[in-house]
Amino acid sequence: MNEYTRRVIQLSLPMAITQLITVGSGFLCMTMLAELGHEVLAASALISSISLTVLITAISLLFSLSILIGHRFGERDYLSIGTLLQHGWLISLLISIPTFLIFWYIYPILIFFGQEKTIAKIVEEFFHANIWRVIPFFLSVCNQQLCYGVHKQKIDLMANLFGVIILLLASWILIFGKFGFPALGVAGFGYASFLQGLFYFTFTTFCLYFLPDFKKFDLFRLRIHSSWSALKELFRVGWPISLQISGEMLSFLVAITFIGWLGSNSLAAYQVIMQYQLLIVIPIFAIAQASGILIGQAYGAKKFADIKKLGTASIRLTCFICILTGLLFLLFPGQLSSLYLNVHDANNANTLHLIIVLFAIMAFSQFFDAIRNILTGSLRGLLDTRFPMIIALGSIWLISVPLGYILGFPLQLDVAGVMAGWLGGMVIGAIILYYRWYKLSRKYEQR
Repeated sequence: MNEYTRRVIQLSLPMAITQLITVGSGFLCMTMLAELGHEVLAASALISSISLTVLITAISLLFSLSILIGHRFGERDYLSIGTLLQHGWLISLLISIPTFLIFWYIYPILIFFGQEKTIAKIVEEFFHANIWRVIPFFLSVCNQQLCYGVHKQKIDLMANLFGVIILLLASWILIFGKFGFPALGVAGFGYASFLQGLFYFTFTTFCLYFLPDFKKFDLFRLRIHSSWSALKELFRVGWPISLQISGEMLSFLVAITFIGWLGSNSLAAYQVIMQYQLLIVIPIFAIAQASGILIGQAYGAKKFADIKKLGTASIRLTCFICILTGLLFLLFPGQLSSLYLNVHDANNANTLHLIIVLFAIMAFSQFFDAIRNILTGSLRGLLDTRFPMIIALGSIWLISVPLGYILGFPLQLDVAGVMAGWLGGMVIGAIILYYRWYKLSRKYEQR
């Protein structure tokens, strides 16, 4: 293992563990919801997809924080790091407003897009409870991005470890009505998520205020009004990231809408697949973000020879992970499915068949999607955010969405056709981004 691979692992591993803990806790909470019946399992697919789409879309602008903080950290411009964080807090409060509206009016939105009334009502129960989570969650993302950018990701890890304990315990109590509390069902999961988010923000803010390592950033001296250039820079770097992620997350919402039209069996099968997909995507996202931060720090410190080596190390590490997970999906689909449904029940035979087919497709799609994400993260470290945005949106909306619809409906390949269509766009996007990365990294290598 060379020096650059070690650096990527050292930064990304705590990030990946943190995000795996977060997804794993959601995985366990979904198993609790699955005990409430088949309709709740189907509704949980919409809950997961909508929550992920709306929240990630909303906070995507804040992902520029860790990149810019990484650049400032490499330049040793410490005071501007505090300015960037305060503007991130301001953005968090602003983006919470449209998020509130979407969560509150989720039922008529789902009905408009043709979802079943019974399923839509279950989804509404969750989001009306989960609305309290929005502000602490957005503010927490800013604190998290700061920790990533200055290599203090262990604080994020500790906050998530304690937060997951709160989430799981509160979910068990509130979903099923333990210790004298009422059984709130899916709403109980929403309230438990709020308690987790509130704890995370309180814990990390306490660390930022009292730990000596953060004193040099002067984080809590109010100066938003005195330096609007930091806000402009956040938007300049962040809006292509935000638009790209928004387009990608919206495409996932379109996919879940397509699959919802195919019936509850397809929706339940996709929900099982999606839980495993999140377990892969989130650590890959951690490596992509670590790659962007490290490349940004190398750029800020003018260590241009390190840029290509860091990107290559990230790609190799990702390929290793994806080959292992792909083999698991191809060889053990039944065992993986058994965590979510009784594979021996004849009533689940159709759903199980769909799950096995989807695992086979995902074994390949997750590889190209992962490479695409790593290349995007590496390019962001060079502040190249517009080109990845154009390629991502073009490959998804001009290839994946129409191809997924054609394969799924006119050609009647069902949910497998929808996912196969998405695979086509990922392959094209990954190839183009690799060519872009090759050209830029060579240019900096020759400086």
